[in-house]
Amino acid sequence: MKRTKAFSAELKSRQRFTRLLGDSSRMKGLRSGLVTLKPRESIGEHKTENKEEVIIILEGSAVIYHGKNKRIKAPPNTFVYIPPETVHNVKNSGSKTLRYIYVTASLT
Repeated sequence: MKRTKAFSAELKSRQRFTRLLGDSSRMKGLRSGLVTLKPRESIGEHKTENKEEVIIILEGSAVIYHGKNKRIKAPPNTFVYIPPETVHNVKNSGSKTLRYIYVTASLT
């Protein structure tokens, strides 16, 4: 297995989705991305499957829907933990652009 070196990257992108770890095939189960959503836009409901996920709000405000009718309000400079096997959705709840980073890690 090819060994991955430590690296850093500037968070400049304003695209809707930017993969932060580039060619993630070199990672052992870690995935990450920068997401940009317009007001009232959502990423869409999806499931974490066998992964844990952390969502870090950089700019704007979000509501994170999870499980059956549960939600978490997430203002700037907060993070939210999503456990494995959890259906969830991230929605921009503010009047400004929402920018957040997600990081997932496989349990196996």
